[in-house]
Amino acid sequence: MMAEGSKQNRPTIYKVKIKGRLDESWAEWFEPMTVTHTEDGDTILTGRLADQAALQGVLIKLGNLNLELISVNQADKDI
Repeated sequence: MMAEGSKQNRPTIYKVKIKGRLDESWAEWFEPMTVTHTEDGDTILTGRLADQAALQGVLIKLGNLNLELISVNQADKDI
């Protein structure tokens, strides 16, 4: 059980996809996430976040900007 708990405390890489193009000028506000644009005109924020609270902070920022969330995925569960 201890190993499982310690694994949950490790940073995890997340990919958050939002509808539309987020201007590169917002990149600093979403650090440590990087901003990339897809060919279909959407935006993906990718980055290593310390915990669920940090992920929630990113999602709150997106909500404050009234951006439409498409998906949230862990990029690698073994980090």
